[in-house]
Amino acid sequence: MIKNDNVNVNANVNVNDHGLRLKNLTLPALESFALSLGEQKFRARQIFKWMYQKRLPDFSGMANMPKTLRAALAEKAVIGKLEPRRILESSAGDAVKFAFSLLGTGYAAESVLLIDGDRRTACLSSQLGCALGCKFCETAKLGLVRNLSAEEIIGQLVGINDYQAAKGDKLVTNVVFMGMGEALGNFESFRAALSIIMHGDAFNIGARRITVSTAGVVPSIERLMGEGLAIGLAISLNAWNDEARGRLMPINRKYPIESLIGAAKRYHSKTGRRVTFEYVLIEGETDTGEAAAALERLLGGFPCKINLIPVNPAACNLPAPPDGKVERFAEELHKRGLSATIRKSRGRDIMGACGQLTGVDVGVDLDVDVDVDVDVDVDVDVKIKR
Repeated sequence: MIKNDNVNVNANVNVNDHGLRLKNLTLPALESFALSLGEQKFRARQIFKWMYQKRLPDFSGMANMPKTLRAALAEKAVIGKLEPRRILESSAGDAVKFAFSLLGTGYAAESVLLIDGDRRTACLSSQLGCALGCKFCETAKLGLVRNLSAEEIIGQLVGINDYQAAKGDKLVTNVVFMGMGEALGNFESFRAALSIIMHGDAFNIGARRITVSTAGVVPSIERLMGEGLAIGLAISLNAWNDEARGRLMPINRKYPIESLIGAAKRYHSKTGRRVTFEYVLIEGETDTGEAAAALERLLGGFPCKINLIPVNPAACNLPAPPDGKVERFAEELHKRGLSATIRKSRGRDIMGACGQLTGVDVGVDLDVDVDVDVDVDVDVDVKIKR
């Protein structure tokens, strides 16, 4: 519960009593900081590598820089790490959920490592809570507490790589922004984090291995198009008409299905990437023959993918169809010429599957004052829990 009545959703964490927080800086911004210290630009690239490739929490171990520079950096800046408050491993061994302590709150950012063959995918959170109120999502019950800073987004990836390195396993190969929150509603931090994730001197993860999921904020999709990044785009469709989608996702009242599909087609035309439509299967509602026919009318002839996701009952009171019905629905879509896959639900036993992340740590007093600046970048009915 947040006591501050003047809550603003953008965390003011670029500078604190310890100095400039370097993980909020892209490489050009870090180069400017190096120049302000009277150093050359290449020092910024060195720091970048130490922070993200070696994952150092401070300057003391940066052996290729003079001790005097390391001391000057320690006086003016801070690196730090998000501390994992809790790590849960799924019984199947294919998912690990992390709860990373956030700056200045009693909450945690939850993220998930998904293990599939040679692929190691980090599912990252971009907000603490979410303003969009989707009925099938546990995160929505928090309301929007605040946006995460770039440091807090990147910090999850650093922490997951620390875990992987300690296990002797390969580092993260893929990133999906499908954790807590609407990443495109926190665009500045999301964009800064992307710049770091994709940089060759940091994580070196290319656009083809990054996907952002959105509930369908059309202006933010348009803004993403203008960035020229060509990352994957996944849109939460989840219903086959506006009435049904409006019940599940209040944002549909602002951006109905027709406008959403139009934005998806423009994204495909601009980037060449096939858009994925995430489609939650709810027994008797979204898994019917009528739904399959409507999806054909909506998406037929458009080179896209439909990712079928049986709803997680733990996140809501909505019933999931049995496995056999899920498979029959996928087959019906295939017969209609649509590309459809069924998402394997990893991490359900650790509350790490789709729609199950909460950011609340059991046993922690959440009646805390949160000193943040909040500015919601989504023009919908925003509800901030107090």
